[in-house]
This record gives sequence, C-alpha cells and structure tokens, in this order.
Amino acid sequence: MGGIRYPRSIRRPREHYANRELRFHVTFNAHPEIATWPDGAGEAIWRAVVEQNSIGRIELFAACLMSDHLHLLLRPAAFDVVRFANTWKSFTTRESWKRGHRGPLWQPGMWDRTIRDQVDFDTTAQYIVQNPVEAGLVADSREWPWTWAWYWDE
Repeated sequence: MGGIRYPRSIRRPREHYANRELRFHVTFNAHPEIATWPDGAGEAIWRAVVEQNSIGRIELFAACLMSDHLHLLLRPAAFDVVRFANTWKSFTTRESWKRGHRGPLWQPGMWDRTIRDQVDFDTTAQYIVQNPVEAGLVADSREWPWTWAWYWDE
C-alpha cells in the first residue's frame, strides 16, 4: 500500500451498530490514490447506494457520492452498520475491478457518528445533500446526479 498509514478507528461494541433505534452518519473515503472515481465506477457505486433502499440491509435516509468520498445517513436493518459497510465496500470494489480499476477503492474502515436527536438528524441530512453545493459543483443539490434524501420522494 505504498507506506500509507491510516488512523486507527475506535469503535463502539458491535451491538451498538445493530441497534435499530439508532441512526448513523457514515462516511467512506476513497483510497488516497483515487482523486476521482475510475470510468464507470462512480455510477456503479451510486447504483449500489440506491439499491439499499429496496433490498433492506439498511434503511437509508440520505446519501451523497462525491469525487473521493461517500456520505450516508442510515439505520441498521437486516445488517448491522459494520457488516453493511464491509459487504458494501467489497461489492463496490469488485464492481470497479470489472470496469478496469486495479487496486483498492476505499480506505479501511469508516468514519461514523451516532445521531443524537431529531435536530441532529435533520442537520446531518441537510449537510449530506448540500455537499455538492458547498463544493461549488452545482447551485442546487438536486442537480447533482449522486445525491438523494428520503424527503425528495415524498
């Protein structure tokens, strides 16, 4: 891995990530050698995000795929958050390999935060969908092809 040292993450007990009463803000960071998604990989990653709403591994509330990271606001369902992260990152890495990418797609682990209350939930959802706007990529978050929030479908 070219001498890259990743920070160690401190995790709560596994059962915390399986608690269906809790909601989480999770961020997956691309491998440092990836400045933007390889050809076709971004679209495949986004399809794998959107698919989560229908297959029930997690309950997804908001998501945004940027050029080097992914934000999710979610709750565990059939999978706890850690199992989901491991399975999903492996799947999307294999999908990128099918499109010609070689090597790792994601950094190990994930950044996560447990949502405290409804205000924190609403603020986090807004933060996630506004990511491409804040980055100056679009004027309106709905213009970004790789962002979504549950309330857009209501």
